Amino acid sequence: MRHAGHFVRLLALVAIAVVGFLYVRSLVVPKDFGVKGHYRLSAIEDEAKREARHIGSDACAECHDDIGAAWKAGKHHTPQCENCHGPGLMHTKVVAEEPTTGYPDPILKFNNAIKRPTGIMECKWCHLKTFERPSTLKSISSVREHVESHHGTYTTETLCIDCHNPHTTVVTLPKLAASSKAPVAK
Repeated sequence: MRHAGHFVRLLALVAIAVVGFLYVRSLVVPKDFGVKGHYRLSAIEDEAKREARHIGSDACAECHDDIGAAWKAGKHHTPQCENCHGPGLMHTKVVAEEPTTGYPDPILKFNNAIKRPTGIMECKWCHLKTFERPSTLKSISSVREHVESHHGTYTTETLCIDCHNPHTTVVTLPKLAASSKAPVAK
């Protein structure tokens, strides 16, 4: 019984912490959070008011008709332009010289407000072999092995676009295998 006071103080401390947590939570969490699910209900209305950042590949093809036609005819017609190049809204605004001051968008730091693909990372998003990729998708387990299996010379600067046109997926004669006597297989 001598230690009962310690136990009571511990329970009081826990009770104060719980009450404090609930009080702070009531101040921080919006009133409409959790009404229809694990989100803020008014977020739907807020997002509906915002201009869509992704404009779709058809909008890109209006100006880039040659690339758009090659893209539609090629095997890459499923992923949209914005999968690799980023959202197109800021690009169209910058090119049309429309004001973008109301848009705190990180894509604005790029020239013409469009992301320049690296030529390897975007390809890996879909084609690097992992267990969750569909078996019908052409995939590679290693960029080095892929290049060397096609008689190329792999370096740290090797890019997928050295051999593959990303818009048409046509294999071109690579500069990597130019010194090689063996032809490049598709």
